Amino acid sequence: MSGMIDIVMTKSISRFSRNLVDTLQYVRMLKERGVTIIFEKENINTSTMESEMQLAQNEVESLSQNVKMGVKMKMRRGEMMGFNGCLGYDYHPENKSITVNEAEAETVRYIFDRYIEGYGAYTIAKELTALGKVNKKGQIKWTDSGVRGIIKNEKYKGDLLQGKTYTVDPISKRRLDNRGEEDRFYIKDHHEAIVSKEIWDRAQEICQGRYKKNANVVDGTRTKFTRKFALSSMCQCGFCGTNLTRRSHNQDTHHMKTSLEMQNSNEQRD
Repeated sequence: MSGMIDIVMTKSISRFSRNLVDTLQYVRMLKERGVTIIFEKENINTSTMESEMQLAQNEVESLSQNVKMGVKMKMRRGEMMGFNGCLGYDYHPENKSITVNEAEAETVRYIFDRYIEGYGAYTIAKELTALGKVNKKGQIKWTDSGVRGIIKNEKYKGDLLQGKTYTVDPISKRRLDNRGEEDRFYIKDHHEAIVSKEIWDRAQEICQGRYKKNANVVDGTRTKFTRKFALSSMCQCGFCGTNLTRRSHNQDTHHMKTSLEMQNSNEQRD
């Protein structure tokens, strides 16, 4: 402020200030005094910076990268990150561990047993609803996708896979299935298993066998349209939470309309 310094050089925005508001405040204050700030990591020079939005966006991205790096280090050590609940296990946030919930584990074993016996996910879901079995949300409501999610979950054989999804960018915070875009961490024998590895592996063989003829399915997951459109994988039903999908209806051999187009055309006829 006394005019003895012309340039301030700092390693990164996060080293300059932990708060975006403070960063912008100090940048403005120093620019008014003719002092330039150079952020080495982000390659930003405030004397040539076009707008403060550039600085704000770079800070968000920088902080996001630092957080992501810290999370990966914890995953590599085997620490459980971002556990959202899992039928058959109780989560203990004080030490980030899970233990078997025997009451719920019976339902999990029932699902694997019936699946190996040859029953499909839809049939098993109907059986669970008829038996009055509750899901992780405490509701007597089962779907075939929920049953398949349990069958494909490696936690039930005692292993832990972290990094199944990743954030596309820190601005939109959109998350997608991780298919190699980011690191994934697999830890064997991480916790007590509910089913044996033999039963789990057998269930995966059956699942893969049922989907292997479908070109739109990779590892038991539909993939053809998951990232094709702007809102793919982003829309969910506000009542049940089910992911919304785009469907097409064939009108004849030469024309095809999407569900939305059909609705609009019907309204125009009415």
